[in-house]
Amino acid sequence: MAEYLASIFGTEKDKVNCSFYFKIGACRHGDRCSRLHNKPTFSQTIVLLNLYRNPQNTAQTADGSHCHVSDVEVQEHYDNFFEEVFTELQEKYGEIEEMNVCDNLGDHLVGNVYVKFRREEDAERAVAELNNRWFNGQAVHAELSPVTDFRESCCRQYEMGWEKRGQEDGRDGI
Repeated sequence: MAEYLASIFGTEKDKVNCSFYFKIGACRHGDRCSRLHNKPTFSQTIVLLNLYRNPQNTAQTADGSHCHVSDVEVQEHYDNFFEEVFTELQEKYGEIEEMNVCDNLGDHLVGNVYVKFRREEDAERAVAELNNRWFNGQAVHAELSPVTDFRESCCRQYEMGWEKRGQEDGRDGI
């Protein structure tokens, strides 16, 4: 029995643990999820929640309507953000193997930045220190993430163009 439970841990067949959280470090159901979100006590990967603000999603005029931001401006904004965050994290906390920035509108992923350090100790220190920091006028919220393979940690709905803000149609979307 233990062997079977170990083989299904974190998969769709696991009725206790949330496969979404295990795979992408976030769950669109949040606190309302009927399954457990097992937060790791050690990991090479951290997530910086809602850190990146895509100017296409946030640019507004004084009257509250959205203004157009060109693709060139968006790319420049992203490149500057990525370089600033990557450089500072690597200089302060240790070698980074990989960094990914979420660019979708799902509330559970929007603006999340995933950073995989070479060493677990570096990730742990980064989380402890980053939670006392501010970035672009907002408090930084960092936590260890269960994500180990970024190729597997993407939202299938986003990749296929299905994701809609506030979607609540079951658990088969990743």
